[in-house]
Amino acid sequence: MEMKEFFRERKCPECGAADNIVSDSRSGQWICACCGIVVNELVFDQGPEWRAYDFQEEQDRSRGGSPLSLLQPDYGIKTQIGKSRTDGKGRKLSSTKRLVYNRLSSVDNHTHESEIRNLRIALRELKRLRSQMELPDRTAQMASSYYRRCLKMNLIRGRSIDGMIAASLYLACRKTRIPLTLKDVATNANVSSKELGRCVRTIIQHLQTKPDSGRHEALIHRLGEELRLSMPTRMEAVKITKKTRDNGITVGKNPMSIAAACLYIAGVKTGERRTQQQIARAAKTTPVTIRNRFKEIVRILRMDDIEVKRGAAAVPVFIEDPRTHFNISS
Repeated sequence: MEMKEFFRERKCPECGAADNIVSDSRSGQWICACCGIVVNELVFDQGPEWRAYDFQEEQDRSRGGSPLSLLQPDYGIKTQIGKSRTDGKGRKLSSTKRLVYNRLSSVDNHTHESEIRNLRIALRELKRLRSQMELPDRTAQMASSYYRRCLKMNLIRGRSIDGMIAASLYLACRKTRIPLTLKDVATNANVSSKELGRCVRTIIQHLQTKPDSGRHEALIHRLGEELRLSMPTRMEAVKITKKTRDNGITVGKNPMSIAAACLYIAGVKTGERRTQQQIARAAKTTPVTIRNRFKEIVRILRMDDIEVKRGAAAVPVFIEDPRTHFNISS
């Protein structure tokens, strides 16, 4: 029996029972309630794609159509007024109504044309950055929300679209606790760090948002992975970081420099030492910054047992450079 005939008669092809065909939405099958034969398989699920665990949640999530997407310029729900010569029933429109619909279509397209064009360029760049930096979808959606608010407040005028969308993504990474620095975003976004920092300050000032402070623990594990340090050394660096936070050393300091200095001290204590040049290269900073943070932490925390000897009196520590794969001596 063909499916058209089955749906027209609602009759079982095996036992001939009428109006006893039931649908099993879990297995996606049409089943005869009398004989149990499977009449049809692979039936489309007509239910929602979300799950609800109580009545209130079901009421909040219930909607019609596809879900909203902040990564689409029109949220994925925009409808356009067509310029067809016929109406919905196929009847030919009169010349007067056709002119009216053409005028409404032009007005609708010009009303949001500049905003949609701006969002189309910005969200295309945002999707590229998300794919290149392997960021989660919720971070990209939060960045899109920041950019849309800037566009509504007319903050994009006079500034580059790439710089503002990169700044929105950086603030979203700070909010979602992703260990990315300003230089990381600037490198992938092809904008200068100075321009990116200026855009970040503009968004913070006008949107009155307060970015979360960088998580030193996440930065430590990121540097430890890049420098091939063991987990005990990383955990020792985390302990030192907590002490520096309790003593107020991290206030006003670059989180990456604090994490790098704590990792350097932990390496000296555990014997798994890396040079200041190696850590500075991985942290994308200078050895002078690492040295200054190192001296400040050792002085305030009174780590008298930390002593780094140099020159002929230094004990040679042979380590492997993870970048060049050559054994060097510090």
